[in-house]
Amino acid sequence: MEIVALIVLSIGAVLSLKSRSAGIVACIISAMLTFSTNPFLALITVIAILNLASLTLLKWKSHLTLPILMLIATLHAFQSNDLAVLIVCFIAGSVPTYALILLSEDDVKPDTAVKYITFMVLATVLFIFGLINLNTVIGKILFLIGLALEVGIAPLHIWVPDVFEEGDPVTVAVIASLAKFIPFLIAFRVLSLDEITFAFIFALSVLSMLVGNVGALTSNKPQRILAYSTIANMGYVTSALTTLNPLGFAGAFIQLLANSAGKIGFFTALKDGANKVQTYLLAFSMIGVPPLLGFWGKFFILTSLIKSNLLILAVILVINSVISVPYYVRLAGMYERGRSLIVSAVVTACVLISLIIYPTPIYEGVIACWMR
Repeated sequence: MEIVALIVLSIGAVLSLKSRSAGIVACIISAMLTFSTNPFLALITVIAILNLASLTLLKWKSHLTLPILMLIATLHAFQSNDLAVLIVCFIAGSVPTYALILLSEDDVKPDTAVKYITFMVLATVLFIFGLINLNTVIGKILFLIGLALEVGIAPLHIWVPDVFEEGDPVTVAVIASLAKFIPFLIAFRVLSLDEITFAFIFALSVLSMLVGNVGALTSNKPQRILAYSTIANMGYVTSALTTLNPLGFAGAFIQLLANSAGKIGFFTALKDGANKVQTYLLAFSMIGVPPLLGFWGKFFILTSLIKSNLLILAVILVINSVISVPYYVRLAGMYERGRSLIVSAVVTACVLISLIIYPTPIYEGVIACWMR
């Protein structure tokens, strides 16, 4: 079924060059095909559908092919352990964002696009160079630096606030959601922990949580709050890399799902506004209020840390989750009701994902990916 889904997506990617609806239909069929075998991969497909739906707010057609290519790469990466295939999937999942950042209803500042593309190219070089030299400590450090640059982990997050603020909200939503899965998947697939690597990951995680949450607390614009929120969330996910066990793996990717739903919902709502109930539900999920989806991601990560005797990191994660409450509540209150049916539909779908309170099928789907 998963192979058939990839074939359907490939056909949809080609047809989307001519028809906006073809890509969305292909993704819907793919989600239906994968749901019975792996609900987790089906939800990633739903994330891509929401990205595509929000991108229809822009005037271009051909750009809809880009998220579909990213989705194909993401689904294929989760089904592979081959290093060469993972590298190809990483490139195929990253390069489309270079074009997406240039798309906007308003002109994107050239320096913003140049900054993003420059950092992403540098991240790709370091990531791949480190990946093929993982048998050395230097290789692991370069790999982690590339990962930090790619997804926006502090202190290598310098591009995130500017790009998130200056880019078009619906294209930034793709960068903040679908683009995050493959880099972390590869990290979980290939990393092994030694003292230096563990200390480096530990430091990145703590610093990213603190910088992200403090930055969001002191920001006033919704885009910058969402940017620093993303940095903090990357810190939560990175903390799971200190355990490298199935529970941490599951927590990391459920957290990425919750983060994706929240970011797509909030960024799309910037286009036309949203219902206050919707934005507050998204905020509560991002905070980690039980039993919403965002709670389960943090819960599994926290449990993984405790079982690995990383109590200090677990306490830091809890403290940072508490710190995030004021700015998420403030962010939810910044939106006014809009009139766009597309925006309303996308935000509602994001809320429905965030309202998932029975994560067992998703957890089992993630674990199935871990076992490959």
